[in-house]
Amino acid sequence: MTRGAISKIIDKLETKGWIRSKVNPEDNRGQLLSLTTAGRRIVPELARIADLNDLRFFSCLDSGEKAALRHLLGKLAAHHQMHDMPLV
Repeated sequence: MTRGAISKIIDKLETKGWIRSKVNPEDNRGQLLSLTTAGRRIVPELARIADLNDLRFFSCLDSGEKAALRHLLGKLAAHHQMHDMPLV
């Protein structure tokens, strides 16, 4: 994800009142994020929605295929992190 995309997500979560952000006092380039009370309340519902999406999109895969997919996605993520390749 780009910095701009992450900023938009943070803005939306703040607008909904689910998170608070403040500048990291140790590094002004970063932000410290924390869940609000409303954010903690919504987490179980968001987890339920995520579980339903997992069923919808991945139920066609058997356990071996799911494991292979997790492995391959992990390998791709590690490669891009190691080479500090920004997502566009």
